[in-house]
Amino acid sequence: MNFQSIIRGMTQNHAELNDKADDPTLRPIRSTGSPSEVADRITDWVNTQSNWQIISRDSPNESGEIALHLTRTTGLFQFVDDIHVRVVDDDNRGASRIEAESQSRVGKGDLGQNARNLRELTGAFR
Repeated sequence: MNFQSIIRGMTQNHAELNDKADDPTLRPIRSTGSPSEVADRITDWVNTQSNWQIISRDSPNESGEIALHLTRTTGLFQFVDDIHVRVVDDDNRGASRIEAESQSRVGKGDLGQNARNLRELTGAFR
């Protein structure tokens, strides 16, 4: 952990998967299957995690995209973070792209928890 990471952790409470992220574990991922199939796998995974919960799952929109609202509760202080996931068709190649962002509900900084939330989520599908 470097000085910039410490400052970021004390002043930012949001992280997102981004194609240009310096950290490759914070880039959107592709998973085989339709958006509906991938959203089902995300739902199944969340249901096996004690500190994660599904708040909502939208029906596919006209382009087949599915949005999920998840939460993750931290262990020590029981802070709740909101994770918004979009599963989109990857140009009809039989795969879907998982995009996500995580935001803390409280505080000015997350000490890196939101990035860890995204790594935990995407790590289950790498």
